[in-house]
Amino acid sequence: MHKPAVLWYIPNIIGYGRIALLVGSAGLASRYPQVALGAFLLNFALDGVDGAVARRLGQTSSFGAFLDVAVDVATRGLLWWSAPGGLGLPMLLLEALTFVCTHAAAGEAWKSEANFSAAPGWVQAVMANGFWSPAGVLAMAGLQGCPLWVWAQSCLPGTAWSSPLLGAVLVPGRLLAAAVELWVMRRHMGFLLRGDAEAAEAAAAASAAGVAHPAAAAP
Repeated sequence: MHKPAVLWYIPNIIGYGRIALLVGSAGLASRYPQVALGAFLLNFALDGVDGAVARRLGQTSSFGAFLDVAVDVATRGLLWWSAPGGLGLPMLLLEALTFVCTHAAAGEAWKSEANFSAAPGWVQAVMANGFWSPAGVLAMAGLQGCPLWVWAQSCLPGTAWSSPLLGAVLVPGRLLAAAVELWVMRRHMGFLLRGDAEAAEAAAAASAAGVAHPAAAAP
């Protein structure tokens, strides 16, 4: 059976739909916050659908994995941007930098347990079983829900979405996710620095060998 081009895989089309929802949410947020809320929730729901569809149809791809996380980060970034006084900017930057680190180092396999085999136990607890662990569920709830809760403070005040009780669950989860993100960034920086050091040592060794044996470099 002929497979469509990767750009037209069904899960990737779902991703394009999520982008449309994101744009629509941004335009509706100030005047129609309830409608925007529905668009945000649908966006988050589709985030759980595209991966399952990709596996079901045999349409997994590196591009699709990138698109999925990129839309996630953009959606949460829009919500964080609504935080008063620019308080959401650090979280927006943290998510963007983590995205760069995870996909530069491991691509679509970034969240596999094997990629965290040398991580501290508390990081492994979050990443275990594709986040289906108590720590993982708490972290993912905070990662996805906390920016929506922050957005609701200004756009839907006095509703269940902005309640302090909900925040009491989501904020600790987001802090746990942030701790994992900072660990991931630290690991990636260490990987880059070790690579640079090894390259410098190799260059120095090659240079020393060339000085010691100039005839070896002669044509």
